[in-house]
Amino acid sequence: MADGRRTGSAATDDGTASASPEPGTGSAPSATAAPSSIPLSTRAREAVLQRIVDRRYAQGSRLVEREVAEELGMSRVPVREALRALVSEGLLELLPHSGVRVRRLERADVEHLYEVWEPLTIQAARLAARAGAAGDTEGLATLEAALHQAESAAAADEATREVAAHTAFHESMVAMSGNPLLARTMEQLSWQLRLVFGLREEPAHMRAQHAEMYRHIAAGDAEAAAASTLLHVRDSRAVALRSLFGEA
Repeated sequence: MADGRRTGSAATDDGTASASPEPGTGSAPSATAAPSSIPLSTRAREAVLQRIVDRRYAQGSRLVEREVAEELGMSRVPVREALRALVSEGLLELLPHSGVRVRRLERADVEHLYEVWEPLTIQAARLAARAGAAGDTEGLATLEAALHQAESAAAADEATREVAAHTAFHESMVAMSGNPLLARTMEQLSWQLRLVFGLREEPAHMRAQHAEMYRHIAAGDAEAAAASTLLHVRDSRAVALRSLFGEA
């Protein structure tokens, strides 16, 4: 279960981390927060989530609190809090008298996720295109950078990095929308989306679809951006169901 690596973090008296986040565990809870201000339980949650997403913790695998704490170089208290939080979020499930395990995704989980994600990401694309038309060059540059990162990762056959780049593209589109309520709502779906993206295949045409979405956003064509995003989400759903369950 454990990969034997530690983060090198140490607890301070107030229960916060005194070292920077472990590489590859995703973004910190706050881009402006100093590492010492991030609670250890939050860092533990992010680290466990990342391990679920990149399949170091496989679906159905049992997680032992003591082993996870040793792996992360933390005490058991923040790890216990992190595991409890992930149980409440539905990514882990309790085992009778024996800790927790990574919850297996069911077809209904994926269907429900796409039912919610589809209209939200279409609106994000529409609003991003309007922002592009209004001159948001920084947002466009961030989207374009995510496209280049995905191409680079695919060329190097680095699937995990490619998934991260595709996730970054969608998250950047939401940020570019300029709608904080939409951003907060989408943030609640972020880890479930990363999990599905990480478990499914990542065919080359997904990169081509992102590039088409970007072209419409850069051109400021809100409805074309929305239409291309709809096609992308529907295709992504079919790929996910085929990859995970052998069906579309």
